[in-house]
Amino acid sequence: MKKVYKFLSLFIVLLFLTNLVFPLKVNSADYYFGFKSNSEVFYDALGKEFKAPVKTEIKEGVFLVPLRAVVEDAGGVVRYYPETRSIELSYGKNKGYVLLKTGVSSVNGKNFAFHIKPFVVRGHTLIDVRFISLLFGGKTVFSENECRIIFYRVVDIKDALENRVYLYKEPKRIVSLAPNLTEILFGIGARNKIVGVSNYSDYPEDAKKLPKVGGFFNPSIERIFALNPDLVLVARGTPLSVIDKLRSLGISVFASDPKTTHDIYNLILTVGELTGNVKESVSLVNKMKSEESAVLKKTEKIPMSKRLKVYMEIWNNPKMSAGKDTFIDSLIKEAGGINIAENAKGSWPVMSDESIIKANPDVIILLYRGDIKQIESRPGWKTINAVKNHRIYIENPNIFERPGPRIIQALVKLYGILYGNNG
Repeated sequence: MKKVYKFLSLFIVLLFLTNLVFPLKVNSADYYFGFKSNSEVFYDALGKEFKAPVKTEIKEGVFLVPLRAVVEDAGGVVRYYPETRSIELSYGKNKGYVLLKTGVSSVNGKNFAFHIKPFVVRGHTLIDVRFISLLFGGKTVFSENECRIIFYRVVDIKDALENRVYLYKEPKRIVSLAPNLTEILFGIGARNKIVGVSNYSDYPEDAKKLPKVGGFFNPSIERIFALNPDLVLVARGTPLSVIDKLRSLGISVFASDPKTTHDIYNLILTVGELTGNVKESVSLVNKMKSEESAVLKKTEKIPMSKRLKVYMEIWNNPKMSAGKDTFIDSLIKEAGGINIAENAKGSWPVMSDESIIKANPDVIILLYRGDIKQIESRPGWKTINAVKNHRIYIENPNIFERPGPRIIQALVKLYGILYGNNG
């Protein structure tokens, strides 16, 4: 009889613990915190490591983690009241409460029963990982000596305009006001969350089918608001009046302005964090970095004296190019070229004929539907090396001018034009 009672008791405990693991709502299947038994270090989906003041423990089958370190590193808030030995926690709009003396606790007003009551080690509280998982609105996955909390991490960052962007839950309805941001959303697997895009979002092909909200510079506030977005992504050039109006309507807006290839990687990872598609964003960036590295291994062997001078003409009336602190300048350098507009005034300078002729580029690339014969016939241009050697190329502006996943295609293409067999 005692054996039967013992078995039933164990079964009830296991059933109770199992019910704590599986019925939880999962906000994101990408971001996670990972913990190993008997380690002070825990890690996240981005490979970042966090140092806790005490080690995690497994006690009677329960995974115990340092409460304050985990909650605060996830972006939550922990308040301890020594007079009552109680702890208040918040994560986004989720609230938690723990009374250390008795083990009484709750998450969002619902009681939580501990199998192992929280206890203090060297002034730091160790607590059942499932309690924190409930607070995060995530789920807990266990292996033999390791566990993960899979959740949507609270986002609290500053964007390119130094505005604070705060999200406490995974956005389900996103509007993209720039083609490169639309491409990023598709690239990280967030297609099902896009409810509206700008008129020029035409890649990939499915982007053309999405509801349009107007042009890059003059989107319709009414159409955007009608789509009821949780998040609007904007790029450099979107009028501040549009951004301010959207924010005044209570819509979260994230503004971006990447200036280098590295900035584009960071933008992709940030969009992954904002949308909850962390795993896919990391995978995409790693793939891009691998392709970039293959080009850099070739170009790093080219001495400066052998590098070709490049004139990138973005538009012809007036003659506009890409200067310093632009991702196109970054592309030219990584492809082993020298940007003749690097020292021109401004990020997107207007170039004079005199300055171009004097710089004498070896290669000219047009990022619009130009006429090579017309370029060759420009007054004084016959002395330019690129004209004399017939090294003028017309390339797809969308690949070169959009700071998104296809920028590495542009890098590979540019290297091929300069030093490969594409010319």
